[in-house]
Amino acid sequence: MADQNKIDQAGASIALLVDKARNELITDLTILGNEIGNNEQFVAALNDLDISETLRRKILKATSSYTVAHREVLESTIQFANIKESTLIGFIQLNQDVFDKTVVNTVAAHIRNEVAKGVLAGVPANVIAQSVASASISTAQIETLVNTTLNSYSRSMTNSMMEVAPDNTEYVYIGPVDEKTRPECIEMSASGRKTKSQILSQFSKFGDILNIGGGFNCRHKWEIASTEGTGFHEQQKAEKRLSNA
Repeated sequence: MADQNKIDQAGASIALLVDKARNELITDLTILGNEIGNNEQFVAALNDLDISETLRRKILKATSSYTVAHREVLESTIQFANIKESTLIGFIQLNQDVFDKTVVNTVAAHIRNEVAKGVLAGVPANVIAQSVASASISTAQIETLVNTTLNSYSRSMTNSMMEVAPDNTEYVYIGPVDEKTRPECIEMSASGRKTKSQILSQFSKFGDILNIGGGFNCRHKWEIASTEGTGFHEQQKAEKRLSNA
């Protein structure tokens, strides 16, 4: 399965890179506003700036790390059927679009507004940065977004393989069973080996379980019940949690 520790590390690293770029841009704009000195001229200058593109250039290192993280997820995902390269690239592009729209567009819009208000009020750059994070997306939320999309990428690849695997192929629901595990994930973990049709018949009540698992920021997925796959299956722990519920 995809290495959750590496995904967590990638999420933390990318979030910090975005946070650093965001703060640098806010500092640059605040300095510009103080240099201009005229509020009306500064607001006009802000409106003329393509802040989204400027932020996009500043987070190139984060974007590159995000691409590398997808490759690492691919390399650590159990391969039991062939997937077209175009499909793999398509999944990555979908995630990159989500990342771009959520991070770049959202943050850039709030940078423009908060910097304008902050400079007019004489607020320092670090306070403006806090306002932007509160109004748009926090570092923790960026980390969660990266974790969620990378896990979704792993599930999408496995789901694509499930589509071409024999109908009698069996799968198990893998991932940690701990205090953070959702009730629906505990139920699926405790269910044991299932074919794809059995999974959909029994658990579609929880939503698109093959692609999103138990929901946003889920650490679980359905995986082929091979020797390697079952090694990540914590059925007994899940059964115990259910019996104690």
